[in-house]
Parts: sequence; C-alpha cells; structure tokens
Amino acid sequence: MVDLLKLAEEALTVVRDVVQESIKCGWGLKPKSIGAYGDRSYAFDLVAERTIMNIITDKLKSVAVISEELGITGSGNPDYYVLIDPVDGSRNAYRGIPIYSTTLVISKSMSSRDIIVGGVVDHVSGDIYLGERDGSVVASGGKPKLTNVRSLKDSYLIVSMWSIRDERYRKWTEKIICNSGFSSFLASTALEICYIIAGRVDGYVCLGPYLRPFDFLAPIFLLKLAGGTYKILTVDGVIDEVDLSAGRNFGVIAAPNEELASEILNLREDH
Repeated sequence: MVDLLKLAEEALTVVRDVVQESIKCGWGLKPKSIGAYGDRSYAFDLVAERTIMNIITDKLKSVAVISEELGITGSGNPDYYVLIDPVDGSRNAYRGIPIYSTTLVISKSMSSRDIIVGGVVDHVSGDIYLGERDGSVVASGGKPKLTNVRSLKDSYLIVSMWSIRDERYRKWTEKIICNSGFSSFLASTALEICYIIAGRVDGYVCLGPYLRPFDFLAPIFLLKLAGGTYKILTVDGVIDEVDLSAGRNFGVIAAPNEELASEILNLREDH
C-alpha cells in the first residue's frame, strides 16, 4: 500500500531541487512551448512536470495526471487522479523574483470533494505545506499559524490584480482594498494562500474567473484542514466543488475564518 502523503512529500522535495538546479545553471530559463492551457512554458516548467510524473507513475500504476503543461495523461479508469501545477509563478521564477511554487493534489475521483492529499512547496525557501484528509497539516515544518484577524479593517490581504483590471469586479475589489488594513499582490496563488496557513497574511482574494483548478485546489484543501475557510467563485455565485480537469476558470476568497471571508464576500455589488 502506497503512503500517499509520503509520496507527495517526496515528489515536492525532489522537484524543488531539480528546478532550483535548472535555474542556477541557466538552462531552465529557456522559453519553450505553449502549455496545454495556453500559458508560456519554460524549461523549468517542463522538467518539473516530468520529474513529478516520473515519481508518481513509478509508485502509482493506475493513475491519471492532469497538468498545466501536458493536460490529461495516463489511465482511462484510474485508481487515483493527480493534479499538478509544475511551477506556479513561472514569470516570477523567470525574472528572478523569489516567489514561486509547485502544487499537487491526489484524489480518488475528478471531483475536488474526493481529494485525499494536497501539497505545496516553496521553491526558494524549501518550505513544504502538506496535508491528508482527516489528518493534520504541516506548514513550514511546524503547525499551522492562522491569525485571529476577523475584520477587514485589521487585515493584511493578497489581492489579485486581475480582480481590479476586470471592470465586472473593479468596484468590489476597490471596496475590499479600501476597507482592508493593507493589500498586496505576489503572483503565485498557491503560496499566497499558504501564507494564510503560515500566519503571514490574513486573506487571499481573486474575484474574477482567472484561476484554474491546479492554481488553487491544493492550498485551499490545506487551508480547510488547518481550520481556515474559502469560497470558490463563478460568475453566478459560490460553488462547493470543482472538476479537477475543469476547462473553465474560477475566483477564490480564502481566509483564516468565516467572519473575514463573509465580510469580503458581502461587499459584492448587486448586479
């Protein structure tokens, strides 16, 4: 019986070393093809994907992999589904900005309700955020440290720039920023949500449909295990689950508690 938590930790640990080496040597920074979901791929994206897939498929013989670069590959009726974002924050990595990560989830089905394990590795610090359903979360080698901030006026938020660039969500975003204590944007959704788990920030906001499942499913799974909360947004409202291979995008509100998440959500304009 494969220990899925240890498998995820092994994959994240190895991929961090491989990506860092590729960037240090320079060849990882070479632009490559366009990935399955339309984003520019760099050499480090491709080596990260290949590394994780080799580790996963070596241990799990009946598995389908959904990845940002290759799309869906593997068994037609698998025992497990693995969702990967090889490098979240590729532009940061390419430009030498030290905020980028790798994420993965292992699920029993294509539904986010059936996720068993989730993990995120911070490529620069080496910190790993890891958790298993009905278990605990390890954050940066220790326990989660969610803040007790329950009011927007006292909060430090990460707010996606896409929320304010989209006219449909601009006024809502402006309300959030103006009512928050402080806001910033770092361009790696997975790490930005994990920073809530580590107690570094109090919330993450992307209001418009700009996130794909591999951008956010691992960190919100971990956030929920750690005692936090989240809202998955569509143009029609809040939903409870997503398909791992969903061809559409979503928004996310993530927070350490329901009070703060609800205050952010309730600032939404009536359309």
